[in-house]
Amino acid sequence: MTNNNIAESLCGNFSGNFYGYIEGYYGQLLSWSARHELLAVMAELGMNSYFYAPKDDAAHRFDWRQSYDADWRRGFADFTAAAARNGIQIIAGIAPGLDFNFASLDQPRAGDFACLVDKARQLSADGASHVSLLMDDIAADFTGRAGSFQSEGTAHATLANQLADAIDWPLIMVPRIYADSLISEDDPQSLPYLADLTAALAPHMPIVYCGNDIVAQQTGADMSGYIAENRLIIWDNFYANDYCPRRLFVGPWRRPSGGPNVMLNPTGLVETDKLLLQLMPIGDDAESWRDFLARYVPEEFFWVACYFDAPYGFAAKFPTPPTKLAIDAIDHLLWRWKSPLQREWYPALMGLKQDLLMADGQMANARIAKTQSAPLAALLGKPPR
Repeated sequence: MTNNNIAESLCGNFSGNFYGYIEGYYGQLLSWSARHELLAVMAELGMNSYFYAPKDDAAHRFDWRQSYDADWRRGFADFTAAAARNGIQIIAGIAPGLDFNFASLDQPRAGDFACLVDKARQLSADGASHVSLLMDDIAADFTGRAGSFQSEGTAHATLANQLADAIDWPLIMVPRIYADSLISEDDPQSLPYLADLTAALAPHMPIVYCGNDIVAQQTGADMSGYIAENRLIIWDNFYANDYCPRRLFVGPWRRPSGGPNVMLNPTGLVETDKLLLQLMPIGDDAESWRDFLARYVPEEFFWVACYFDAPYGFAAKFPTPPTKLAIDAIDHLLWRWKSPLQREWYPALMGLKQDLLMADGQMANARIAKTQSAPLAALLGKPPR
């Protein structure tokens, strides 16, 4: 199948309906049983896509040349079969961008490209509906591995085209520049990247993008306008906390609820993520959000909801309580509320209590030194002793 045929085939599958879950965060790696739990919730919600791209699966990213072993393949095949029974497609990612040698594209039967093809064929043989090439979160050091390419965007597009052609399977592209904020004059390759990528990429091959920022206030096509809406899949980090693991965001989902081609990359905490998936259809309706969450959390949680709302200062939707009331609520959530969800939220609740006590001048110097990292304790003027 030629690149153009691949593109037409993929366009037929890309009907504006990728809606679901991304396992694409740092610091967490789900078990197969947890993934099956997520599938069950997704099926109930009518979601249709699960994107497998966990940063901490070594064979996905850091050791991408490594083949998956027999046990993993059995687990993955069972997972894709269960997904198919529930009408859910599995997008399986490979992230070779850390050290892929683009000179291998000139010798497609050997070297890195051949290794990448073998890995992609393995994933498709084990039931993946789509394969995704992820070139995200890599250093701007393309020139050392460029081969004959002058343009990084053209090189990444050529790799995606040749991979789709070699495996004869639908392919989805995650570019290095996946948010407007990554376009920088300090990174000269980033300025023409999307123009070169989209010009060279097979027509209609889907491109994954976050929006105006990695944790976007506004999702949608890139600011420069190179990614057409009919090939855009939104990677939504709204609830992600791998960049701030002491925090937790569980407020209303401020996106167009049920919109096409939106996939959520949340926390890797399975009970939390099952809840967050259920928040997506509710959208930004605070009253419906509260009614739903009340099934899972005590009333005391809503006293401190402002601290768990969203990463961009949307807490004005919820009143900020007096410190004593907030600490009383957190103590209830820490010590009297017992559930699997509470156990996942414990670090964020305890961290919030400590922050409130410090901000209110109620935490003794010795306890600050004991509970906070040495750099933070020093910043607060209370070095450990």
